[in-house]
Amino acid sequence: MVKLHLWVFIILIYLLEFGLSDVIEVPPLNINQKDLMKHLSLIDIKIALPAIYVFGDSFVDNGKNKAILGNKDAIGGGYLPFGIDFDGKPTGRVTNGRIGVDFIATVAGLPYPPPIMGMSKIDRKRIQTGVNYASGSSGLLPQNGHFLHKNVINFFQQVDLFENTTMEDLKGKFDSYKGFTQYLSKSLFFIHHTGNDLSLTFEAEIAKKYSIDKYAKLLIKEFSKQLKRLYTLGTRKFFVSNVSPLGCSPFSINTKNHSGPCVEEINNRVSIYNELLPSLLKNLQSTLSGSKFVLGDIYKVFQDVFEMPESYGFKDVNTSCCIDNNGTKIQVYAPNIALCKDRKTRVFFDPFHPSETMHFLWARRFLKDSSVCSPINLIQLMQA
Repeated sequence: MVKLHLWVFIILIYLLEFGLSDVIEVPPLNINQKDLMKHLSLIDIKIALPAIYVFGDSFVDNGKNKAILGNKDAIGGGYLPFGIDFDGKPTGRVTNGRIGVDFIATVAGLPYPPPIMGMSKIDRKRIQTGVNYASGSSGLLPQNGHFLHKNVINFFQQVDLFENTTMEDLKGKFDSYKGFTQYLSKSLFFIHHTGNDLSLTFEAEIAKKYSIDKYAKLLIKEFSKQLKRLYTLGTRKFFVSNVSPLGCSPFSINTKNHSGPCVEEINNRVSIYNELLPSLLKNLQSTLSGSKFVLGDIYKVFQDVFEMPESYGFKDVNTSCCIDNNGTKIQVYAPNIALCKDRKTRVFFDPFHPSETMHFLWARRFLKDSSVCSPINLIQLMQA
């Protein structure tokens, strides 16, 4: 019996050291590339990435909606406590601090890609390190998301902005068209979409029109169309995230009937879409010459945390960091509402969106971990 206990202890220590334990503190706000690489144990990694362009929804929106909606709208993250850990400044990120693409940009040695709507015409003509087009509440289909707010900018409109502003502004910065196309081909295009299409939009507007199977195919068709547009414009490096388990968000848990820890009806809906995505990206890479499509499995990243939260340093996986004034646990923050004191160990900052700690985790795993990326990880794509 003593020997058995000893072996169990040895195995646990091994797993904590080499397998299960994955606890790394969120780095300081203004950490530089060298120190962040060291923090992530990315030794002797060379990256020569000219720019990062970001498309998507509120997971990766860093201020576009704030520029559109102003400082009084929660969808734009325009007031405290949003940004409480970003030097106490509400930047438009719908979380307490940085978002995943901020960490990715720092690893690449680039500034955070600024939100397109927050830039002056002069800034747009100067910048060559990337731009963020993401818009909270946006989706893939042109008609989706507008019931949440009328100014939502969906994926096709984000691509329009890239084509009609950035493309035009950048051309004059290069000595030749060849130099411009080489720049675009080496830049990273990071895309996180479809969460809104599969959650509130589906329930409010789509479920009465389509089955989830037919709807998921419509989403894939539209996604394919816009990805091909980006390719035609010169994009070659695509990193595409699938959709997280939306049925495990505090909003879903507190508004839907469910028997387990999450609302499986919603997660099943997400899974139907997610299962179509790998073949889409594989087919695009095989038919679009010179393209590289990498899939990031954010669903698995969240799932791993929900299954073993302590291994990733989390103590709370299913409640918002603060409770709204009505105590319903489902509304976004009111201005200057009191925060939880343990937000560094929570998965969710508000009923819908991850904390900075969770953003750092998914960025870190995408960068390094080939078990959540296919066919290569994000660092390898950035180096390609």
